[in-house]
Amino acid sequence: MSSSFKRLLPALNRILIKKVEPITKSKGGIILQQDSAKANLGEVVEVGPGGYDNNGKLIPLVVKKGDTVLLPDYGGTKVELVDGEFWVYRDTDVVGTLEK
Repeated sequence: MSSSFKRLLPALNRILIKKVEPITKSKGGIILQQDSAKANLGEVVEVGPGGYDNNGKLIPLVVKKGDTVLLPDYGGTKVELVDGEFWVYRDTDVVGTLEK
């Protein structure tokens, strides 16, 4: 069932992720096994403003909109929007940022 909501703005230290399909074919045309392409990759679509420390000072997020990130095998909250399926994670759940 799809949602009628178009956009979600994450609160505090949360990020909205669109999961990326893993590469299943190499540049040379070799089809890769599903097990080797199991990595949980996602693109950051929206970010919250950040969290607050005990003194009320804003702690900005490490990731930014457009980053490709490595995600844990479990966790996150699934969200259905008009544009498809998205996931909400805390910034501390992200394993790392991938660079080309």
